[in-house]
Amino acid sequence: MATPKRMRENIILVGPMGSGKSTVAQIIGKKLGWRTCDLDLLITEKAGMTIPEIFAEKGEAYFRRLERELLATVLQGERQVVATGGGAVLDEENRRIMKENGAVVYLRAEIKELCRRLGTGKGRPLLAGGEPEEILARLAREREAFYQEAQVTVDTQGLTPEAVAGQVIAAVLK
Repeated sequence: MATPKRMRENIILVGPMGSGKSTVAQIIGKKLGWRTCDLDLLITEKAGMTIPEIFAEKGEAYFRRLERELLATVLQGERQVVATGGGAVLDEENRRIMKENGAVVYLRAEIKELCRRLGTGKGRPLLAGGEPEEILARLAREREAFYQEAQVTVDTQGLTPEAVAGQVIAAVLK
């Protein structure tokens, strides 16, 4: 099957928190000379508060609404690498917009590896008030089918961010 032209205009990284989306996006952006957009950073800039503050003061629904609006705006551009938040795939409209505007790449990692990368989960509101491994396992069960809708999956287990970036580039721009 031929790769549609649109696939080459944006690379959109999805996956759970700790999968390396922000780090890998920066590396890919530098290698390709493309703009990098970290959706969570854009949300904090627009809201004027941190993500934990947004969740605490305005709630998850407000956060998800900002996420949807900013994703739609960002994906009007081209030649950019977009790091989404782990839950961006929960919204059907987000998934549609991502698929229509670029190559969606799922950065996959085992729960134990995510726990190692995230440590205590400080600054991650969805990990507050519970055992990170249990919470991550539950989130994975809820989101895995949506992550699997990506056109490309890269297993990040045991790979450096540079190696993951190389695999993404090779898979998307072949």
